[in-house]
This record gives sequence, C-alpha cells and structure tokens, in this order.
Amino acid sequence: MYKKKEIYCGEVLEVEKTCSFNYKGKNMTRGPRIEKTSEAMAKVNERRAQKKLSRLINTNFGANDYHLILTYSPENRALNPEAAKKDLSAFLLSMRKKYKRAALEFKYIAVTEYGKKSMHHHLVINKGIDLADIAASWRHGRIHTTNLDNSGDYDRLAHYLIKQTNKTFNDPERCVHHKRWCASRNLKKPIEKNYKVKADSWREYPTAPKGYTVITDSIVSGVSEWTGWPYQYYRCIKISPERRNSHATKKHINRATGKDS
Repeated sequence: MYKKKEIYCGEVLEVEKTCSFNYKGKNMTRGPRIEKTSEAMAKVNERRAQKKLSRLINTNFGANDYHLILTYSPENRALNPEAAKKDLSAFLLSMRKKYKRAALEFKYIAVTEYGKKSMHHHLVINKGIDLADIAASWRHGRIHTTNLDNSGDYDRLAHYLIKQTNKTFNDPERCVHHKRWCASRNLKKPIEKNYKVKADSWREYPTAPKGYTVITDSIVSGVSEWTGWPYQYYRCIKISPERRNSHATKKHINRATGKDS
C-alpha cells in the first residue's frame, strides 16, 4: 500500500506517490537519509516554492493572459524597496479600477527583482483591457508584455520567476514583498485529492488518466533524501482539441503507448 496525491491545477494534473513506515509495499524498503544542511534546505524550499507558484499560475491563468515586466527609466528609479512597493501598489489600484469599469475581475501574481542598479516588477495578469490602458497605469518607465501560450502548463514561467526573486527574497535590505510573491485574494486554489492505493509498488512509467497525457520530462522517481522512502512524481496535461494535433502532445502520447513519433 502507498499514498497517492492528485493535485488539479487548471489543465495540469500533478501526481505524487509516496510511502512511509505505515504505507509501503512488500518490495519497498527504507534507505539512508541525508543530513539536512542549510544549503540543501534552501534548495528544497526553492523547489517547493516553484511548485506552489506553478500550481497557482496554472490554476488561474491561461492562453493570451499576460506576463508583464514593469521597468523603471533611469530618472524614475525607486530609491528603496518601500518606494518600489508603493509604485507597484499604485499600479495595481489603477488596474483594479480599469477592470471594474470593464465589468471584469482583475487577477494577478507579482514578484520584484532587485538588480544591481534598479528594480523591476514581474506580473502575471488576466487579459481583459487594452495594452495601452495597462501601460498608462505605469508611469515610471516601460512595460514589456508577453502573451501566455495555449499549453496550459506554465511551470517554466514559475521557475523563471522564482529564480528572479532569489537574491531579493534572501536579502532583508532589498526584499520588497517579504515573501517570494504577492497575489490578489481572488485566485482559486488547486484541488487536492488523497488516496491510499492497495498495491505493492507503482509502475516505472506512469499511466495518465483518461483525457490526459503524461508530460514525459516531468517524471521523477527515486528515494527521498529526507525520508529515505521511495517516491514518484509526475505531471499530466489535458488533451484539448487545440493540443491534440500538436507535436509535443503526440510525442507524449507516443512515449506513453510505446510507439515511435
């Protein structure tokens, strides 16, 4: 017997399989645990933050929503983290008003990177108003915009945002939000389901549930360095009509069925 957790995040389904002293198959034995150094814990915390942010983005945002970068012109640079936070708050307030006038709900996730000379803000927001109206809400420099693709999986974006905040987050003198990101309160949370599976082991290559395909490069199997027990983690993506004929989706399906591309 082992424990299985399913985490539904929009188009993405994450699966975690773990065992413990009370939940283990006949062939599952506990290995040695590694000493928890501060450096190792920092890496673990970073991976956890990335997963949490990825789940939040995947649950709440999708195709043609925006990744914004708010930059400062040299003459308008924020002089300290408090000023940068105030600038961002003013931008968000302006955006809420514009979305409200358009009878839309405004959703966002924001992180701030403190570079060598200046800061800039990264945001993921939902679409709804013109880019010109968005740009007009930021009076301190330029705005760079990128539309989210239709993949439904923005794990790489979450990884990028967490990397951008590492130095800022760990430096009390440059920390703007006192946490890795700030977000609107109206974001939906991923749905978690927990099961106890009556089996002695799990498949080396997992099978996706109906309507999904396994993201092959997400599969991680091994022994937890913290608990010493075996585990498996992988992500699946919904097979929508738009993705059904894509090369990436065909590749995932072929690998899952043992066929060549």
